[in-house]
Amino acid sequence: MLHSSSGRQGYYGVESPAIPGVQSFIALIMMQAGLTKTGDGDDQGWWLVVFGAALLGIALAYLQASRRGRFRAWSRELGALDLRGDETILDLGCARGAVTTLAAGRVPSGVVVGVDSWARSGLLANNRRGTDDQIAKNNARVEGVTDQVQFIAGDLDDLASDGNHFDVVLSGGGIGRLGSPGTRMDAIDEAVRVVKPGGRLVIADVRNTRRYAARLSELGCEDVRSHSAGYETWYGGPWLPLVFVTARKPTA
Repeated sequence: MLHSSSGRQGYYGVESPAIPGVQSFIALIMMQAGLTKTGDGDDQGWWLVVFGAALLGIALAYLQASRRGRFRAWSRELGALDLRGDETILDLGCARGAVTTLAAGRVPSGVVVGVDSWARSGLLANNRRGTDDQIAKNNARVEGVTDQVQFIAGDLDDLASDGNHFDVVLSGGGIGRLGSPGTRMDAIDEAVRVVKPGGRLVIADVRNTRRYAARLSELGCEDVRSHSAGYETWYGGPWLPLVFVTARKPTA
């Protein structure tokens, strides 16, 4: 089986696989057309080959970011939290549990709750591995963290949780998948509501991160910072990197 990242045993797939798929298809058509033109004596065909190769490189960079880079980036972010190992963590928009299971490996005496509205987000489409909520549970099993993980169906903008409950709130792109700017801001509000005073928030996305940071500041969070995860999480190129927004809820 082709794993999503070195050291990962679960099946996490590719985020929005149609994007690199379409890019690769167009790239191959361009390159083939360019080679045909060149073979017919049209030197302009090389431009099609060059642009096609560039587009193929963009698609490969996307696949690298989705299958490997994001896991390495999240491993670094989780390590920077310097967790004790007994924390209660929430993963907003957990999908197949990529971030959930990574976090669970760092809290052997804690618990990680993954929340996603799988049915509403269209992630319940059947495939040979089952529905995405079933895949998430199986990923927890094969990663050896079943005892530390809970998966719950719910709305990210209206969490069924008491306030000030979690030590850490994470989101690996789930907030970005919400349909409207207002809903995304509601999810940020909920993240701050349910995290404990002094608790930390780590939100990753390839867009909207400035607005996330601004909203966290508006809500009174401290140490609000944004940083790119680096070249290995370029979803096609440096113009679309994975960005982490981190913050701390004030203690009073």
